[in-house]
Amino acid sequence: ADGTAYVVLNQTAFYPTGGGQPCDTGTIEGVAVTDVEEVDGEIRHRLDAPLPEKTQRVTGRIDWDRRFDHMQQHTGQHILSATFIKLADAQTVAFHLGRDHVTIDVALSELTPELIEKAERQANQVVLENRPIDARFVTAEELEKLPLTKQPTVSENIRVVVIPDYDYNPCGGTHPKTTGE
Repeated sequence: ADGTAYVVLNQTAFYPTGGGQPCDTGTIEGVAVTDVEEVDGEIRHRLDAPLPEKTQRVTGRIDWDRRFDHMQQHTGQHILSATFIKLADAQTVAFHLGRDHVTIDVALSELTPELIEKAERQANQVVLENRPIDARFVTAEELEKLPLTKQPTVSENIRVVVIPDYDYNPCGGTHPKTTGE
């Protein structure tokens, strides 16, 4: 609608903006990918310039440093959110990962210095333990048996990110393989 070139691919490694996490950037055929969004069920890769007409195959490269930073920040949010549930029965109500700031809104009437210190210690311990992170799609039957941190916002293709014995979270975002990463 705004005249920006975009391409829709039959497969992609680019993560679209969603769930408080920004999209991947990078290149497709050497052309900068400036935004990735899901619109009407298709993933649109917004480009600095159009690809040549009749292009049939492309090579894409994500900006790995940006992706890995987002993976770390997002997983840190999972750990911290689970920590606040365990320590204060306080749910996360919003999350935003930006270029310079990350915000996590937690439903608490008061955030004391003591709770902050305790949450920081416990979350850091989970990171230091280098626990595995398992992200997988689950069936409805499997979902019912998991101690979910929150309920899924979708009813099909539900993906759960598991930090064993700590966090069981329906999530479509990107995560590293271990908490230590």
